[in-house]
Amino acid sequence: MTSASSADNVSSMNDSNPASSVSTILSRSETDGTDASKNDQELCEFLTLLEDDILGNPGKMIALDSTLQVRLDALIGGIDVDINFPLSGDDE
Repeated sequence: MTSASSADNVSSMNDSNPASSVSTILSRSETDGTDASKNDQELCEFLTLLEDDILGNPGKMIALDSTLQVRLDALIGGIDVDINFPLSGDDE
């Protein structure tokens, strides 16, 4: 994917959905009043950072092609992760 098409894709993603995903998550957490709202706020902060970076640097976006997928699989494909297993003190 060229940088021009990346910029076009980012622009069209924004144009197609005037309400960002961050706004949707924020409004949901404000109305439901659950303990998850802190997690939602942290997620929103990350999504905002990601959105700002993508919009500010669309030329740095690359497509996930088969070569990159094979390389990533070779690097981390055999790693088993249990998301329910608590982290050790060194991992936090």
